[in-house]
Amino acid sequence: MRVPELGGDGVVLRPWRDDDAAAVLTLADDDATRRWSPSLRQVSTRAQALAWIHGRMLRGHDWAVTDPATGGLLGRVGLHHFDDDRQMAEIGYGVLPAHRRRGVARRAVDTVAAHGFGALALTRIALEHATGNAASCAVARACGFAAEGVKRGALPRGDGGFDDVHLHARLAGDPPGPAEPGPAPIEPVEIVAGAYQLCIPNPELDAAAVAAAVDDDDIRLFNAGPATVQEAYAWCRGRADWTVGTHASWLVKDTSGGLLGAVSIFQIDHRNLAGQAGYWVARQARGRGVAASALAAATRFGFQGLGLVRVELFHAVENEPSCRTARSAGYTLEGTHRQSYRYGDGQLRDEHVHARLATDSGPQARPPT
Repeated sequence: MRVPELGGDGVVLRPWRDDDAAAVLTLADDDATRRWSPSLRQVSTRAQALAWIHGRMLRGHDWAVTDPATGGLLGRVGLHHFDDDRQMAEIGYGVLPAHRRRGVARRAVDTVAAHGFGALALTRIALEHATGNAASCAVARACGFAAEGVKRGALPRGDGGFDDVHLHARLAGDPPGPAEPGPAPIEPVEIVAGAYQLCIPNPELDAAAVAAAVDDDDIRLFNAGPATVQEAYAWCRGRADWTVGTHASWLVKDTSGGLLGAVSIFQIDHRNLAGQAGYWVARQARGRGVAASALAAATRFGFQGLGLVRVELFHAVENEPSCRTARSAGYTLEGTHRQSYRYGDGQLRDEHVHARLATDSGPQARPPT
C-alpha cells in the first residue's frame, strides 16, 4: 500500500524511500530511541535500516516526516494495530535527535490524526508510551489525547524486563488539544549529592532492597511504606514515573549502588510553586548525614529544576532526628500543626512544619528563638 503525501503545519509526511536509510540509522543510533522504540533496537546496519523501511512500506499508513523547506528527514509517524470493525487504530512516532524539542512530533501527530479521522473515517486513535517517557506524554496531551490509565508490564524494555505503559486516546469528536490542563510531565534526572547518588528507582533491581530497608520499626511508624517485595515493586514503579508532574522521587545510594534511603519532592502545586519534601534512611545508614545531603540536593532540584519557590516538610514532633535533618538542610521551623496526621501506629500526632524558600541563603544554624 502506498500512502498519500500529507501536508501539515511545518511538516510534510511522505512515503518512505530507500535513500532514507542513513537517516533511519541516525534515529536508531540514539539512547532515547533504543529505550522507547522497540522496532528500532535491532537496526544498526544499512541492510537492517532498509529492511525496517520496507516493513513500513508493507504495513501502510506510515510516513517519513520531512522538512518542507529542505526535504530533510525529521522523524517518523504512523498508524498501526488497526481494528477495522470498530474503526480504531494506534499512532506511533519518533523524532531524530537533532530535531527534538521543536514541535516536530506534535505537528506530525496532529497531521496523521486529522488524516485518520478524515480520510480513514476512524472513530478512535490510541497512543501508548512507556510511563517514564515524559516527552511522549507531553506530545499526547498537547495533541488532544486524553489520559485513560496505565497498562502494567506491557512494553518490552530490551533487557528482559517490561515497562508499564500510559494509555492515551483521542476520539473523532474530541477537540485537537490540549486534552486537559494538568501539570506537565517532569523529566526524570539523577543527582549527585556529595558522596551519595539520587537514583531513579528500578523495580526489578531495587524492590527487594526497598522491602528489606522499610522493614524497620522507625520507618513503619513515621514513613509507612511497602510491606512485601510485591508492594515494593509497585512502590518503585510509581516513584520512577514522573509523568504525572506532581512528584520527583529518588532512591539514595552509595557509590557501590547500596541502598541508603529515599527522598521525594511531592504534592507539587505548580500554580503556587510549592511542594513537600519527604525522606527515610535505612537503619545501617543513619547518623552519616545521608538524609540532610539527599534532602538538600532534592530541594535544590525543586527550586532550580522545577521552579518552585517554597518546599515544606512535616514530621511528627517526637521525631527529633527528622527535625535536625530539616534544619541541617536549611528548613526553618515555622510552627506546629496539632493532631494533623495519622502515623503508622494509628495515632493522630502533632507535627512540626518546616519550610525552605528559594530565596533562603543557606542551612539554618540553630533553632529559632
